[in-house]
Amino acid sequence: MIEILNLDKKQYPTGFSAHLIKSNENALLNKSFRSSFYQMFWVKSGELTLNLDNNLIHLDKFECSFIGLNQVFSVETSSEFEVLLVCFEEAFYCRTDLDRDFLESCIFFNSQQALKYKLHNSLKKAIIQHHQSLLHICRQPYNELMYHFAHNTVERLLLYTQKGLLDKSYSPIETFKKSEVNVANNFRKLVQENLKNMRFVKDYADKMNISVKSLNEICNSIYGKSPKKIITEEIVIESKRLLRYTAMSIKEVAFELLFVDPSNFIRFFTNATGMSPKQYRTHFEDKRVYIPKQKPIPVANTITK
Repeated sequence: MIEILNLDKKQYPTGFSAHLIKSNENALLNKSFRSSFYQMFWVKSGELTLNLDNNLIHLDKFECSFIGLNQVFSVETSSEFEVLLVCFEEAFYCRTDLDRDFLESCIFFNSQQALKYKLHNSLKKAIIQHHQSLLHICRQPYNELMYHFAHNTVERLLLYTQKGLLDKSYSPIETFKKSEVNVANNFRKLVQENLKNMRFVKDYADKMNISVKSLNEICNSIYGKSPKKIITEEIVIESKRLLRYTAMSIKEVAFELLFVDPSNFIRFFTNATGMSPKQYRTHFEDKRVYIPKQKPIPVANTITK
């Protein structure tokens, strides 16, 4: 069963938490989750495999990876490991428009990519120290000063990661105008949020008060793909989630994703993935788990401190 994770606001009133995850004492292993918050983690020792929206990421010691909003993930391992984990809600980080712009520019929270990178030796000690600071704040009563300190610490971790990935040429995003980057990131976020009620590029362009031509030029320049291609990729990702993790029929999945005729959805999915929705679902049949129709489970109940 998929467990829906939310931060327990009674335990974490500021909207962030930090944890030391150990393979031999944690309830996160070999289960599937979907969370309403961002996650960054660093493998302190051992190794593990992260299944992120059906993308397998093998992580060794001192490697980092990231989980964005609403992504489906599971953690598997055949050995012991320790992971430094930081979770935070959008509302925790986005105090200003500048904060929001930066968070939306973080390429490692892009649901269409599965990124990791190995920590430079100069950062290993700093990451551990920042994580220890966040662990300490989590255990203290809420106050405004500690909130600001936590925010600044999380921001520093994001900056380390963004700079590390850009330096390694994971993305050309730093070479473009800030205004164009903001448009591109805003478009991608809108697609993720409105996929089930908006399908056409013009709808998004109108919502953003920009011409279709300009949106095409910006997305092609920054992402190397058209807005239509980005929408298509997001539909494929959500289709896979619904087929693998829900009991919805293929017809219901088609209607959920705004396909008027289920045969059109079958043709779309087959062209995009090389297999039909039925074949894709059958492939995972022995591992089928379903998203429960129940209240979200607070993260404090599933992650040890």
